[in-house]
Amino acid sequence: IKNDILLDAVGDFIVERVEHLAKEAIASKGAFSMSIGSGTTVKPLERLLSVGSQDSGVGIDFSKVHVFFGNERTEGEAAGKCFNSGADVFAALNLPDSNVHRVPTDLPAEEAAAIYAQTLRDMPREVVGVCESTGLPSFDLCLLGSGADGHCASLYPDSAQVVQSPGCRLAYLPAEGKGGITLSIDMINSARNVLISAAKPPQADMCRKSLGWSNAATNHKLPAGMISTSEGAVVEWILSEQSAADLPAM
Repeated sequence: IKNDILLDAVGDFIVERVEHLAKEAIASKGAFSMSIGSGTTVKPLERLLSVGSQDSGVGIDFSKVHVFFGNERTEGEAAGKCFNSGADVFAALNLPDSNVHRVPTDLPAEEAAAIYAQTLRDMPREVVGVCESTGLPSFDLCLLGSGADGHCASLYPDSAQVVQSPGCRLAYLPAEGKGGITLSIDMINSARNVLISAAKPPQADMCRKSLGWSNAATNHKLPAGMISTSEGAVVEWILSEQSAADLPAM
């Protein structure tokens, strides 16, 4: 599969799932919350406009969609990187500025992590709920990309933020060496739904280990594999034939 065709297919699936989950959440509680990163998992969200129009009653009411960030640079020239990379998408969807919840920048990462976590806790419960088992804020959807090394958000193999999770019971942590913050494993596992994109051919070995190894949930070398249903999240992986090639037959 050519890379552009693969990315289009992944993007189509992301749009389909986000549309379904957003409509479901808005219908049941009046709002939809989603954490995003940057790059290939975010750009396809522009296509949400094509699934229908709000006026016709079949589209998403974007006034009730709230966007948060799963990781963000808070220091240096790259501060605000994830927000900036998504700015065109937010504008295309006509999301209210008040519904795009930025991470504070020009602050030490530890301070920014604490402030942002409190922002989530202060949200109305219909926007950001609370996970019954962890007590942490609970997004309706945590949308994640991943790398061939097993990283997701700014959770990198054997990094301090990964070694500290799970079990830290903190929503956000400083991202070691990145000058920013990241969701903790605990916070990701506290979401109602988690969608992990891992469809590129070089990710086959990572997918095999993350989805097949019995110790994946505690393996600091594979952060993506530590994401689990242990706290009640519905976890979905987006795979391709190539990235799933090394998985055992089901």
